[in-house]
Amino acid sequence: MCHSSNCGGHFSRQKIAAKIFQCGFYWPTIIRDSIKFSRTCISCQSIGNMSKKDKMPMRNMLVVEIFDVWQIDFMGPFPSAEKYEYILLAIDYVSKWVEAIPTRTNDHKIVMKFV
Repeated sequence: MCHSSNCGGHFSRQKIAAKIFQCGFYWPTIIRDSIKFSRTCISCQSIGNMSKKDKMPMRNMLVVEIFDVWQIDFMGPFPSAEKYEYILLAIDYVSKWVEAIPTRTNDHKIVMKFV
């Protein structure tokens, strides 16, 4: 994914390892595995070194701050516990912060009060 996919870009072995770390993955032999993988990549071996004219143009990155993008959704209906049948769940995409409250209904009034 970090090397051969559409978003990968066939980077060098150091960049592959850095991209894997950025994705949140880790294993003890990550550097050795990224070196081995980049040496066996058929596309990289057939193209060789790229010149400046072959490199992809730089693009602006979308910068998202913490608590800018949320997902809000209802879960349920669940078996009634004190007449609470639904759970309103809100997750922040950047920090993965989760807020959840039990609700009796799943309508817009609950969401407006929650927000």
